Amino acid sequence: MGVGAHTAAVMMCRKLLLYVAVANGLPAKAGNRAPEFYKVAEHLESEGIITKLMRSWVDRIKDVGNDANHDLPHIESDDAMDVATFTEQLLRLAYELPALEARVQTGDMTP
Repeated sequence: MGVGAHTAAVMMCRKLLLYVAVANGLPAKAGNRAPEFYKVAEHLESEGIITKLMRSWVDRIKDVGNDANHDLPHIESDDAMDVATFTEQLLRLAYELPALEARVQTGDMTP
C-alpha cells in the first residue's frame, strides 16, 4: 500500500482469507487445487471467524481480488485501503483475540 501497489495488496488480502480458513480447519486442497473462494467464505462463517454481517466484506474482497487476479484492472487506493482495513480486523479477530482470551482464562495478563 505504501508504494502504491494496490493490486498486489488486494491480491494478498484475498490469499490471507484462504490461509485463515485453512488455519481454522478448511482442507488446503480440494483435489489438486485450493478450495474455491465461496467455500472459504462459507467455512469462515460456519466456524464463527466472520459473522453474517461481515460476509459482505469477504465477498467484496473476493470480487476485488478476482478482478486483480484475472484481469489487469486499476485498483483504486480507496478500494485497496478498504480491503486492507477489513483484512487487518479479521486477522485481529482470528488470532489476537483468541490469544488474549487464552491469557485471560489462565490469568496470565503479561504483555
